[in-house]
Amino acid sequence: MTEKEKLGIWGLTAIVFGSVIGSSIFNIAQNMARAAALGPVILAWLITAVGVYFLVLVFKHLADARPDLNAGIYQYAQVGYGNYVGFNMAWGYWLCVILGNVTYIVMLNDSLGAFFPVLQSHSWHMVLFGTVFVWLMFLLVSKGVKSASLVNNILAVIKFGCLLLIIGVLVVCARVGFFTYDFWGQQSLPPLGTVGDQFSSCMLVTVWSFLGIEGAVMMSARARRPSDVGRATRRGFLLALALYMLVTVLCFGVMRQPQLATLPNPSLAYVLDACAGPWAKWFVIVSVIVSLTGGFIAWTLVCAQTPNQAAAVKILPRQFLHLNSHGMPTYGMIVASCVITLCLILVKTAENVYLAALNLTTLMVLPPYLMSACYFWKLSGKRYTGRVAIVRHRAIAVMAVAFCLYTLWAGGLKLFMVTSLFYIAGTPFFVMARKQHGAPGPMWSLRGVFTRPERWIFAAVCLAAAVSLYLIVTGRVRLDS
Repeated sequence: MTEKEKLGIWGLTAIVFGSVIGSSIFNIAQNMARAAALGPVILAWLITAVGVYFLVLVFKHLADARPDLNAGIYQYAQVGYGNYVGFNMAWGYWLCVILGNVTYIVMLNDSLGAFFPVLQSHSWHMVLFGTVFVWLMFLLVSKGVKSASLVNNILAVIKFGCLLLIIGVLVVCARVGFFTYDFWGQQSLPPLGTVGDQFSSCMLVTVWSFLGIEGAVMMSARARRPSDVGRATRRGFLLALALYMLVTVLCFGVMRQPQLATLPNPSLAYVLDACAGPWAKWFVIVSVIVSLTGGFIAWTLVCAQTPNQAAAVKILPRQFLHLNSHGMPTYGMIVASCVITLCLILVKTAENVYLAALNLTTLMVLPPYLMSACYFWKLSGKRYTGRVAIVRHRAIAVMAVAFCLYTLWAGGLKLFMVTSLFYIAGTPFFVMARKQHGAPGPMWSLRGVFTRPERWIFAAVCLAAAVSLYLIVTGRVRLDS
């Protein structure tokens, strides 16, 4: 890859911004208002902001301290805790990106449904539209990272401008009295529950909103300067946080919680319709389409890079190393595009798959975040000198670990255990990769694939998968709960 083809600070920042600000900002107020009043919503944002900021610091310090680990955040787990843990983090993260792309397409379909009502029925028209869109994005990204990044940069600028205008309209229309109406949600009928219950109900939504904050880290192998990775991550985080909090709080100033909770998607369009008229509604819908297209491009870049770099560090089969004439890893993109197409058929046949995808995507991205923070703790004692420096960096790691563990608990431990089914599904790819790199015996044999500690981890994942399958079959756990 030539120097001109690499990404600078603004290209990396645009990828972070494009990944984080996608569909969620146009639905965030309604999603949170379903089970929480403004007070708990603000608390959830503040706690999430602090927790994600510590993750941003973890990624920044790891990028600065180990610029050689540029395969993605899952490489931290591989270097720190072995190939099998690293594989699960890479496999889980890749599935997370794929599921996230499915939700983008469904939301884009619903937004275009305002112009073409036939799409809103989630019939085969949606599957056809989504399939065509997926493969058009494949063709765009396969032309090279620079051309895809240029389109993403342009859409990011347009998206930012649209959001500023939307925020301006909300500021003008907001009523001070609405902000203080039932601030802690204790007067609502039906009752919203305690402040703690309302707060916890928001956590998966807020963490989902920051999915993609690691986008610059995932593209660090294509960064012009390693130091740009951490700076781009911090800039993208602060910009996204400001926009998310402004849009959420201002929506509660235009509509009260019971009204927000019942709005259709994209809910922000109907908030502006109520306060500024039909033109604002259509403006938001167009903004959603622009935002989702840019976000999908950013995520497709990450989706292309993830399995390729995992294969480069020998935890996915070498087939994922294949590059086309533009230097893009098309094998992984083809596999991902096929999986997304199959998921679209599931969305057509099962209405709750969309919500299930949101829950599972958030829960599957947390382990790579958690293992990155654990590795930073492990690295701090070796990398930094001086008691103060070690304590400061380990405190960052502890806060990031605590945030990830709390979010997993708030999201539901039973639901998190269900993700073991997805990890088990990827085991044949890990076995194939190990056999390609010297593990003895035939391809179907597990001999030499796992180290002794890894066997115990594999056994634990198998047990969790068996229990999860039983819970799903007996109806004791729901993916869309």
